Amino acid sequence: MEDICRSEDVCQVATIDPKGRIRQTDGVTAKTRETSPRRCPATGGYARGGETRARIVGAALKVFGEAGYLGASTREIAREASVTPPALQYYFHSKEGLHRACAEFIIEHSAHGITTALAGAERVLAERDGRAAVDALCDVLDALIDASLFSGGSTNWEKFSARVQSEHETPAALLMETRLIAPTRQTCARLVACAMGSPLNEAVRLRSLVILSQVLAFTVRRDLALHALDWPDFNGSRKHDIKTVLRAHTQAALKRHRA
Repeated sequence: MEDICRSEDVCQVATIDPKGRIRQTDGVTAKTRETSPRRCPATGGYARGGETRARIVGAALKVFGEAGYLGASTREIAREASVTPPALQYYFHSKEGLHRACAEFIIEHSAHGITTALAGAERVLAERDGRAAVDALCDVLDALIDASLFSGGSTNWEKFSARVQSEHETPAALLMETRLIAPTRQTCARLVACAMGSPLNEAVRLRSLVILSQVLAFTVRRDLALHALDWPDFNGSRKHDIKTVLRAHTQAALKRHRA
């Protein structure tokens, strides 16, 4: 297939919406539409930042999510995206760069709720309010569930996120650890310490990790959780039920150990 674009289209920006569709903005209006093959700029090569790049990221989320970083091949991703392998190198330089780009896409589209919850947690920590710290921790757990279980979104996002959480030392895992997971883990440990009226020590970090691990039951092995609950998905009231139980468990655990 030709991986081409008209030179007058270079200014367009393309993203993938939660349903996996390509959304283009032409600077005046934004609409979701089918796009025709794009021609190369007059100078030759590919047009950066457009529909082709978005399509490659969408294909990579699917392939990496199904096969993992080591099991996925760039040729398979190129085939899934209906582009030639050189297009991947042009936009992302390497398999590592493409894996990181997928992580950046997930962070950009799912992390707002987490960063908002973490900002609220910092305000509570500044006030040293133990009771409010429990609520702030539950808010972070809610945000993690929202970020991991995309209501009405693409299953490819969920599969990729779950893969990254189960893999270690991969480009996406390292990026997400630095930008999202580590800050969340550290803030949660501080909230647990505040809620328990305890110094931030090994016992507090252990308890915080146990609380956070509740979320993993629905993300890393989402297929097993769905099967065990006989649920078709985690949308709507089912996700709300998960949040309710997580909040109740967390409140009970920290109330029991309040100094």
